[in-house]
Amino acid sequence: MRSGDGRVTPEPVAPGPSTAEPRWLYELDFPAVLAEIPTARRRVAAEAEALGLAGPALFDLLLAVGEALANAVKHGSPHFEADTVHVRAGLLDGAVVVEVRDQGRGFGASRISPPAALEAGGRGIPFMRALVDDLRFEFTAEGTRVLLVKRMR
Repeated sequence: MRSGDGRVTPEPVAPGPSTAEPRWLYELDFPAVLAEIPTARRRVAAEAEALGLAGPALFDLLLAVGEALANAVKHGSPHFEADTVHVRAGLLDGAVVVEVRDQGRGFGASRISPPAALEAGGRGIPFMRALVDDLRFEFTAEGTRVLLVKRMR
């Protein structure tokens, strides 16, 4: 259940092995506008810190989240500000997890590997991959889902 400030009341988790899906504790939707990214990033920062992430691990996660948010707005919003970027933060197996979803169609596998040295752009995904412990992409008819995982050390 979501409260007015975007927080999600956690539902009880059954004991036993962890599921592949994080326990989501925070959600935020914002219009796909570049000017909204700093506010979204600050809110994710506050939640990640509240969940226990600190220091260099928090810094790295926030850099990667900023890139994912920028990609969602620039490349994953075919209807521009009419589209919505959805962000969630939560916990999974001792790690902070951030999900960024947009309405984009995704990209080809060539975008995952680093570009040639003189090529302009195309470094965001390798950059994110270097900053987090796990980076996953899911492409569906509804859009793209990026999952960023940073372990608490």
